[in-house]
Amino acid sequence: MADIESLLAELNDDQKEAVLENSAPLLVLAGAGSGKTRVITTKIAYCIEKLGIPPYKILAVTFTNKAASEMRERVQSMLDNDPAASECTIRTFHSFGAWFLRRFGSEIGLNSNFTIYDDDDSLSLLASCYPNHKKKELEPVMRRISYAKDRGLGCHDNLSSLKMDSTFPRMFEAYENKLRRVGNVDFADLITRSIELLDAKPEVLAWMHNRFQVILVDEYQDSNIAQFELLRRLVGPQCFICVVGDDDQSIYRFRGAEIQNILSFPQQYPGTKTVKLEQNYRSTQSILEVANTVINFNKGRHPKRLWTDNTKGSKPNLLYVQDETDEALRVGNILLKDRQFDSSAILYRTNAQSVAFETAFKRMRIPYKVVGALQFYDREEVKDALALLFLLTNSKDEVNFKRMINKPARGIGDGGLETILSFSAEADGDLLFMLKRAIDTGSLSAKAKNGASQFLAMYQHANRMLDSEELVDCVNYLIRESNLLSHYQKIDSQNSTGKVDNLEALVNALASYDSSRDGLLLFLEQLSLDPTTLGREDPRDKRGVTLITMHNTKGLEFDRVFIAGMEEELFPGRAKESDEDVEEERRIFYVAVTRARKDLFLLCAKARRIWGKTSFQHPSRFIDEIGPGQIAVQGIRPGTLPESSGFNGLGSLGERRAHSTTFGDGSKPRKSSSWAPSGSNLIQQGFGVKAKAFVMDNSHEEMEGESLFPLGQKVYSDQYGEGEVIRLKKSGDREVIDVRFVGGRQATFISKFAALEKIGAD
Repeated sequence: MADIESLLAELNDDQKEAVLENSAPLLVLAGAGSGKTRVITTKIAYCIEKLGIPPYKILAVTFTNKAASEMRERVQSMLDNDPAASECTIRTFHSFGAWFLRRFGSEIGLNSNFTIYDDDDSLSLLASCYPNHKKKELEPVMRRISYAKDRGLGCHDNLSSLKMDSTFPRMFEAYENKLRRVGNVDFADLITRSIELLDAKPEVLAWMHNRFQVILVDEYQDSNIAQFELLRRLVGPQCFICVVGDDDQSIYRFRGAEIQNILSFPQQYPGTKTVKLEQNYRSTQSILEVANTVINFNKGRHPKRLWTDNTKGSKPNLLYVQDETDEALRVGNILLKDRQFDSSAILYRTNAQSVAFETAFKRMRIPYKVVGALQFYDREEVKDALALLFLLTNSKDEVNFKRMINKPARGIGDGGLETILSFSAEADGDLLFMLKRAIDTGSLSAKAKNGASQFLAMYQHANRMLDSEELVDCVNYLIRESNLLSHYQKIDSQNSTGKVDNLEALVNALASYDSSRDGLLLFLEQLSLDPTTLGREDPRDKRGVTLITMHNTKGLEFDRVFIAGMEEELFPGRAKESDEDVEEERRIFYVAVTRARKDLFLLCAKARRIWGKTSFQHPSRFIDEIGPGQIAVQGIRPGTLPESSGFNGLGSLGERRAHSTTFGDGSKPRKSSSWAPSGSNLIQQGFGVKAKAFVMDNSHEEMEGESLFPLGQKVYSDQYGEGEVIRLKKSGDREVIDVRFVGGRQATFISKFAALEKIGAD
């Protein structure tokens, strides 16, 4: 028996209120670092121990397998490892959909052995419908199909709101028909087909309403429209619904997340009680003040303000730097002072920003790890082995059949594959049956027939093994008999790539599963739903500074956080012009800031290399939204000229530290060339490993004669406002101009194509 009173005593007043409210629909607005997981798990324990609700009648849904696993373990611990606690259904949305469809999917014609296609598999399936199209051409179509499904739309629904071209509905329908013929599902189907099932079968809906008495949803701000519709159906008339989330941390709109789900919850569920968790247990008050001030500029949010009993802490720092190389060096110098690498993280908006840090850190001998790089599951050799297993569970799986029928090469080319598939009409989609018919009818060449016969015999034997022998023995047999092992042994011997080790890791991961077809299905399902947990170490467990995108930091925290690239068109991004886009970017900033426990650094560069060209940057609007006195500024803001000449770009920092930087290999950074803008005494210099960020392209010659935009011409840009032409140059036969705009931003244009209006022109 759990001591509920002791658990409640550990909560603050707002947390306790959230646990004790179990009558009206409940919206818990849980700010960053406010202890929401403790609230959810304590609430589950309270429902079981105090309210007498059977554990099997409780459903808790979250968005990552890691969060679900942590929640499950905490509940078990709170209930003193009572076996009954394991009867709680604690899953991700997609895992719940897979569980539900395997149990009841046959009611709508779905085989319980279905495979879950990832994005790459789904694209391959779409490509099989349109063989004359390249996969790259079909990628945007596949993204739109996923987007439509996440919004709860099918191929026969009105898709006009998505503003797609006229060919999209036909391609969507072709994909859907093929997917159903194959008998598999994609990720979105785990939700949409669950909705389809509940709508089509009232008796199944009644069973679900009777099954679940309490439904809890974590990270509700990340739910999409389809998940909202599924939840709406699952909540029966006698069911208590509680959602926990933070609209200020809704940052996955590009994945289909719909912030209106949490904003409109009180309207969707009349009589809703709202509890705000605003006490933060992670960050200092100085960090929270920055987060609160900036997020308050968003209009689409529930009002709330984080606070803490923690120390006030030192002010966050804003560092103005020269370029991306200088940015990396400055961070590296700070890290080398105390060598607190493991507790530090560098956050950036795009993956490409990690390159400068990786380059500098290698030279400075600073250990680091990149989170979000190629995952184990995405490696070619692992996907090959998994394709063999997916086909073993579903012989209609055309995507994985095509992947492996001639890999490694066994004499079955495109013509042989076409011949095999020509028997589809009499095979009801069974590819192994088609293979047998092609062999038996003599339709294949001698070489193709030999390869096809070996492949078919291999699967016939593997199926017998799966029903009678150890699962790992069956998998080992497939990897060896298919010649996959020898294929990658040869590659390893030539390149030392470690691909065989990855195949071994895959087999080892299977060792903990039941030796049965159900065990294999469970393994493949868990892998499809959470590929981060299989066969490789979590990169976050390694030593060193963490390099990570802001999106990937949800749920993480670090003693010290550096936020790189605080510049317009990078953060917020260059396409972020609508109010919705800007508000989402501001929420990303809020999430990034609140990852920091003790120290926060923001970095803004004067220039960056973008597609090989120097781009002069303008500070992010989020910097301007930080309150007066909330942040310590180091350096001179881009566009601001000091009174003295010979400005070195460091302002209050004084001398440039890069002069004294020594790399781990004993070398010193190179000093680049410099240039002075016409009409100013500003000398800008770049230092670093590559250190060319402020060097103008020497192929540009000064312009002579008449110009479309003469030197000194005042201009107006819809994007940047008023400016002045400060330099003319020639690139081939094109006139190129540099324009400095009010506020200090500089940009380069090809005169002929420049969207600029002359001011004061005749």
